[in-house]
Amino acid sequence: MLLRASVLLKPKVVVIGTGWAGCYFVKDLNPQRLELHVLSTRNHHVLTPLLPQTTTGTLEFRSVCEPITRIQPALASPPNGFSRCLVHDIDFEAKKVGCVSVDNVSVGPHALVHEFNVDYDMLVLAHGAQPNTFNVPGALERACFLREVSEARTIRRRLVQNIMTASLPVTSVQEKKRLLHTVVVGGGPTGVEFSADLAEFLRHDVKGINPELLQYCRVTVLEAGEVFSMFDLRVREWGKRRLDALGIRIVKGSVVAVKEKEVVTKDGGVFPAGLVVWSTGVGPSTLTKEIKVDRTPQGRISIDNHMRVLRNGSPIQDVYAIGDCAADSNNPLPCLAAVASRQGTYLAAKFNAILANAPHTTPFQYKSLGSMVSLGTSSAVVQLNGRRKVDFVGLKALFFWRSAYLSMLGSWRNKLYIIVNWLGSALFGRDVTLINDYNEERMWLSLAAEEAMRLRMKKKDKSEGSAHDQGNGNNGETTITGEGSCQHAKERKD
Repeated sequence: MLLRASVLLKPKVVVIGTGWAGCYFVKDLNPQRLELHVLSTRNHHVLTPLLPQTTTGTLEFRSVCEPITRIQPALASPPNGFSRCLVHDIDFEAKKVGCVSVDNVSVGPHALVHEFNVDYDMLVLAHGAQPNTFNVPGALERACFLREVSEARTIRRRLVQNIMTASLPVTSVQEKKRLLHTVVVGGGPTGVEFSADLAEFLRHDVKGINPELLQYCRVTVLEAGEVFSMFDLRVREWGKRRLDALGIRIVKGSVVAVKEKEVVTKDGGVFPAGLVVWSTGVGPSTLTKEIKVDRTPQGRISIDNHMRVLRNGSPIQDVYAIGDCAADSNNPLPCLAAVASRQGTYLAAKFNAILANAPHTTPFQYKSLGSMVSLGTSSAVVQLNGRRKVDFVGLKALFFWRSAYLSMLGSWRNKLYIIVNWLGSALFGRDVTLINDYNEERMWLSLAAEEAMRLRMKKKDKSEGSAHDQGNGNNGETTITGEGSCQHAKERKD
């Protein structure tokens, strides 16, 4: 059992990240034998497979979020705790984690920035990864991603804003087509699920705003490889037919630029778009790139089959890594929620054994149970791996998909939220309310008020000018001044 200054003190376990790996690790950890601290930029876990449904109002945002203190209640009891911060450095020799945090950002650039260190006895890196743009120009600045609730909120707000703008009488037909065309870059599970839910939203719910806009609504998926590549041929073909029935266009090609109003592909294709959603996988985060450890060819933290972080080919004492940020070079696993959650469960069992002075020498092993993708609110595709593969599609598959993810939710609160949201969306349609954030709403009102003031002043000036002309007895006729008027007067005198 690892101790700090005294045998009377519990070892301090620090976890970086609240993603799938970190939360499953924290949830299964025995808090009675340790002091637990979690460091992350967010204080909740996001059920990412359900996140696409929040972008169209099928689910509300809080339904897919679970506070970290509910996942592990011991975090609310000192000396355990959670700190919202950004980890920028790790000193493995001194066993210190360098952190940065910010006060209330609503005060703008005057917000106070705090820097502090957190000591640890055992460290778990579970900070995940970041979207991989493959250095495509404009992707980071102009495309929307779909890994965080804040990103889903941005997509939802942009969708409704585009619909509102397209409804204006001054918007041209060409601009309506652009605004209501969504381009999804990446045909993986997230991209496909978002596209299917969006297509249903455009088909069934936009008519409640403006039925005339339906003819302009389009969804295009740009994929360099094969859509549904993780499924067998029969399921793959069924999924493609389902997307086609939803009106989703699948185009094979690689994106080379994301411009302000269009997406450009390698073969010269140009796709005007009002919204671009980027879903092409993940790459190493800034922290992963900065810390001094071994890395895999893909840039992930190199670990062994016991989740220990490697440096110069050897494990760093008391430092572990799980989830998307790490991989075993001898057996690299994909960046999936299923992999991360099972790694978290495995490492928690290992820690519980170590802290109880019990042996735990079993290496981590992973076997895929299968794949499943939802295709809107009425169908899905599922393929299960067992002694023999079992696959099914349609409504039965959707029921299985929903049941599987409901079972992953830790609290009955969230399960109830999601069930109510699904029922509400099915009975009454999706929510199309436009709710801007505070700064965006103020900007919109300010610009609109400024333009309204300009138009009022213009109207007032025109009215005063007309009254002045009438006062001179011209009855609105043009008055000639200067040399022209003098010459005219002279001619009349002559």
